[in-house]
Amino acid sequence: MIILAHDGSLYGDWVARYATRFAAAEADRKLLLLHVRDGRIEEPLAETRFGRIAAACASAGVVCHQELLPLGQSVHRTLRQATPGDPQALLVCGTRVKPRRQALLAGSVAELLLRSHQCPVLALRVVQPGLLGLPHDLLVPLAGHPAGFARLEPVLRRLAPQLRKLYFLHALPVNPLAQPHLSPAGRDQRLQAGHRYLDRVCAELAEGLGPPPFAVDRRVLITADPGHQILVEASRLKAQMLLLGASERSLSHRVFHGQALERILRETPCDVGIYRGP
Repeated sequence: MIILAHDGSLYGDWVARYATRFAAAEADRKLLLLHVRDGRIEEPLAETRFGRIAAACASAGVVCHQELLPLGQSVHRTLRQATPGDPQALLVCGTRVKPRRQALLAGSVAELLLRSHQCPVLALRVVQPGLLGLPHDLLVPLAGHPAGFARLEPVLRRLAPQLRKLYFLHALPVNPLAQPHLSPAGRDQRLQAGHRYLDRVCAELAEGLGPPPFAVDRRVLITADPGHQILVEASRLKAQMLLLGASERSLSHRVFHGQALERILRETPCDVGIYRGP
C-alpha cells in the first residue's frame, strides 16, 4: 500500500503523481490519502483536488481511500496517528515548496515523518512537474552504509518499472586540506574500496529485484565537497531524479542539522527524493 500525506496544495498534486504511479504497481493497488484540516487550504479547493486524484487513481485501476483528519496536537502527530504501522507500505510526502526564511526540509512535517519508524518514507522535492511522476534516469548517491541495498529497496522497487538508466554514485569525502597531499596509492586504495562497495550493492540489487531491465552505471569519486559533486553529476548526467538516503551515515547529520542537503534541494536541476528505509 502507498500512503500519501497531501497538504491540499497544487504542489501536493505534483507529489501525488508519484504516489499514484507507485500504487498502480502495488500488489494490492491501494492508495491511502491523508489530509489534515489545518485551515491553510480552503476545504472546497482541497476536496476538488482530492477528487481529481481519485479520478486519476480510478483510471489507473487504483483503489483510493481518503481520510480528511481534524487537526490534533500538530499536523505531524495527526499524520503519524493515522498512518498504519505497515513495514511493507511506503509513506510519500512533499518538502516545503518556496520557503522564505525556512529550510526546505529541516523543521518541516516531512523531516519529522522521515524520523518516524512506522514504515519506509519518501519525501519529494518536485521541480519538474512535467515528468508526471515518471523519472527514467535516476541518480543514487550512496555514502557507504553497511546495509547497502536493503535501505534503498522499498523506494527503488517502486521506481524500477519505469527506469531507463540507474546511476550509483559513491562520493568519498576527503578533508580539503588533505586532498592535495593524498598519495596515488592511498587514492587508488580508497577508489578500489568504493568500487567493491558498489559491486556488493549491485549484486544485492540483482538478488532483490532480479536482473535489472535498465542499464546500471557505477561511479566512484573522491571529493572535498560531496554535496557540490552530487549537483555536478546530476547536471552532467541529465538525471531526472536524485535519490538521497536520510539514514546514510555520512549524510545523517547533514540531513537534519546542516546545510549540504538544503543546498542540494535548492539548487537541484531535477526532482529529489529523500528516503528512509526500514
